[in-house]
Amino acid sequence: MTGEQFRQAIGVHEIVIDKVNQYKTVRFQNIEKFNKVKNKLRVLARATAEDKLVLISGIKFKGEDGEKSSGIVGMTGEGISDADALLAADVGLCMGSGCDVAKDSSDLIISDNDFESIYRSMLWG
Repeated sequence: MTGEQFRQAIGVHEIVIDKVNQYKTVRFQNIEKFNKVKNKLRVLARATAEDKLVLISGIKFKGEDGEKSSGIVGMTGEGISDADALLAADVGLCMGSGCDVAKDSSDLIISDNDFESIYRSMLWG
């Protein structure tokens, strides 16, 4: 699915700043639409930084009753615009060639810029 298709499929949403922890979060008009997309989504191509943040926020959404979310999110990014998504993810991964802002916002920096290294880092926990 492309970023444009993703935005159309999930419907109306609003990005808000959480005043407690200063992170950006997303408020969905219809979380059920998002959940249908989330359950089928395998690859999100041509995604903007905002698309990444929306995806992370939807996966980590706790619901009205405070029920714990079922997802653990790892996100990759390399640019300044990816910093919010990297911070919102449970594990933020940045390539070594990424900018300093993205590296500072990440939990792991993949120094050899190899996608295989992301896979290996997940295997080893």
